Amino acid sequence: MEKPHAEPTPHPEQICFCPLHGILDTISKKWALMVIAAVGNSGSAGFNELKRMLCNVSSKTLSSTLKELEEHHLIERKVTDSSPPKVTYYLTVSGWELRELLIPLLEWVMENGGHAEEGCPIHLMKNV
Repeated sequence: MEKPHAEPTPHPEQICFCPLHGILDTISKKWALMVIAAVGNSGSAGFNELKRMLCNVSSKTLSSTLKELEEHHLIERKVTDSSPPKVTYYLTVSGWELRELLIPLLEWVMENGGHAEEGCPIHLMKNV
């Protein structure tokens, strides 16, 4: 079924996309949005918990993804003073905002030929 052609909506001012380079490079990586979804769905998660949720991610990749997301203030890392110390990851306010923006994007992708992978362990749940 072909969708009707829509004219682009004119914008009264131009928006510069240059500031997106750093953060866009981070969130466009394979596991970044999956980490945002996983942490957002559970509210918080430890490293091993994320590794289990994401199944195929290597420890090295998960570690570097978490560091990058933390550098861009999307994830916050808290260390509990216990023995052994416990590290827990949370979404920041910006991380929650990004997560909410993903929902319409994912809906659009599904309407335009995207598909869920069989056995996908992560689903972005809408806040109702």
